[in-house]
Amino acid sequence: MILASAPCSVLAANFSDVPANHANVEAIQVLKDAGLVSGYPDGTFKPDNLITRAEASAIILKAAGITAVKSENKLPFTDVAGDAWFYSVLQTGYEMGKLKGYEDKTFKPANPITLPEANVIALSFFKISTKNISVEPVIYSGLDTKEWYAKAMQYAKNQNIIIPDSSGVVDATKTMTRAQVAELIYRLRTATTSGKPFDITKGWIETEYKENFWKLKYPANWEFFKGQTNSVLWMRAKHQPFFTRIWPSSAQISISVEANADSLSAIQYFAETKELYKKEYADKAIPKEFLIGDKSALKVSNRERGTIDLYIYLPNKNVLVFYGEYGAAPIGEFLKKQIEEVYASYQYTEKPPEVPKPVIPLEERMATLRENILIADKWKDLAPLFPDKKLFNTDAIGVGTGPVDYYFTKEANTTIKLERNSGTVLNIRESQTNAF
Repeated sequence: MILASAPCSVLAANFSDVPANHANVEAIQVLKDAGLVSGYPDGTFKPDNLITRAEASAIILKAAGITAVKSENKLPFTDVAGDAWFYSVLQTGYEMGKLKGYEDKTFKPANPITLPEANVIALSFFKISTKNISVEPVIYSGLDTKEWYAKAMQYAKNQNIIIPDSSGVVDATKTMTRAQVAELIYRLRTATTSGKPFDITKGWIETEYKENFWKLKYPANWEFFKGQTNSVLWMRAKHQPFFTRIWPSSAQISISVEANADSLSAIQYFAETKELYKKEYADKAIPKEFLIGDKSALKVSNRERGTIDLYIYLPNKNVLVFYGEYGAAPIGEFLKKQIEEVYASYQYTEKPPEVPKPVIPLEERMATLRENILIADKWKDLAPLFPDKKLFNTDAIGVGTGPVDYYFTKEANTTIKLERNSGTVLNIRESQTNAF
């Protein structure tokens, strides 16, 4: 229901029941260090215990930097006693217009809180307006776009505060644990502070292919197939042996470099590409041009077909092409988000040019050759000095110790007579000749 923190080998919450490999350890530790969550007298946090509406309200209120103050006004909730430990919390929230009860004038403080309830309360206390949020045709499977929580859950999706389970579902009725509420608060605070969505690429694998001009991150449960000119990032479906076909619960990104044979500019290339999409898919393909760093890019999305394609115009005038595709199962909506995050992680890279080897003057090379005549096993060192040499004749009988080869180097206008088996240069002559 809520994405776990990335595995963290450094952080380990100072609670006896929150091990370093707990799914939400980073969220719990960060909030504890900030003084926003506390445990029990026995040193535990009880991360997997369900959390009530009253407890969640108290934690979220504190995390938002709001101090609970008890006033003389009475709460309208018939099921909240005046001496309840959380009375001032609910009173503060109610008087701020942030907490509302049910139509029967109850608050149900002891009920376990659900994800939509916790999310709405958190956004409210953090003063985040969802009034202008556009709700997509599908938020995630399990979330009703007509329900009271729709805009708030769409915001949570946009900011990577929530993701679906492995089946692609966010259960709006499922109750939350203390650790999950900590994770929600942690993600919301992080996104609010940074001004951008929570980074779900933590723990992803980073790989690069300098020859094809890309460096990317991809999810740890995806696979990577590297080819000479074409590569594939692939989320395998159950019983799916290879990536050549998209299954409803799978996804893939193929990556290729297309030679821009006509040397079109980025504007020309993208214009032609958009025309091709329009011809093939009419108004179903939605193009968007933008910059990735200083590189011109074109992204074309087609929700009906489940595709997101990305074109990046390279400095050498070729084009890096990503074909992203995701299946139609409920998990497809999240796989689509993962594809977009892979694209967002793109960095341009290239293979550095080879450092040219220093050129030794011909006079020095010839002097070295002369110095090593009749010295055994020197040919392996001498041969590289004359890269244009060509074998033009062989005396199979030789001098009794094996074949004798005759090489001619046009650069030096010299024939080299070589005893092959011992690697010994027997002699050299000007011009191409085997008359020694």
